[in-house]
Amino acid sequence: MKLAITIILTLVAIFISPALADYTAEYWSNQGDQYFTNGSYELAAASYDKALELEPDHVALLDNKGRALANLGRYEEAIASFDRALEIDPSRAESNCLKGLALSMGLARNDEGLASLEKALQINPKYYDAWTGKGMALANSGMLEDALSCFQNASLINPQNPQGWNNQGVVLKELGRYEDAVSCFERALILDPSYEIAAQNKELAEQDLSQQSSDDDVQSMSHIL
Repeated sequence: MKLAITIILTLVAIFISPALADYTAEYWSNQGDQYFTNGSYELAAASYDKALELEPDHVALLDNKGRALANLGRYEEAIASFDRALEIDPSRAESNCLKGLALSMGLARNDEGLASLEKALQINPKYYDAWTGKGMALANSGMLEDALSCFQNASLINPQNPQGWNNQGVVLKELGRYEDAVSCFERALILDPSYEIAAQNKELAEQDLSQQSSDDDVQSMSHIL
């Protein structure tokens, strides 16, 4: 099963004390943020490295560097950055979540990824991305009912996120619950009418539902005959 799921790795807002001349940690952090937003992840990672030379224990900088590396597919290096953040602050939910996503979605190490995502949820039970990441890891492990429960929790936390409803629909479709899947895709499209993936998924679920109805009709006729 291929889940059409997106997690936005948003940058952490960073406020760093020394604001004297140009080339402060804050300067390099802002440079990194601009590069990241433009999709220049290599330059973003290099800028965060410059900032970390000046503020080596700044956990948000370490997370942002890890995000940039993960977007480059350099998951092992990203995990090392998240691990460094967790050495400094083991109770940081964001670092645990990001590490879990890199492990499960990047390296397909689902068990390890789930452990990190569970830690994130223990710290912050209302962490949308952690519930979504846990659902993705469970779905990739074939644990669809558990994955559905995670996506439902995510949508309870943020019902206005169309991706959460699409995620539910994908799993419901895989479970053969086509009518429920269509309802979820419709909910996603109400929130974002331009959500092309949800529209495609809805069409596929409607085809499955129509086929299911036809099969049921044939089975009913066979009993009559």
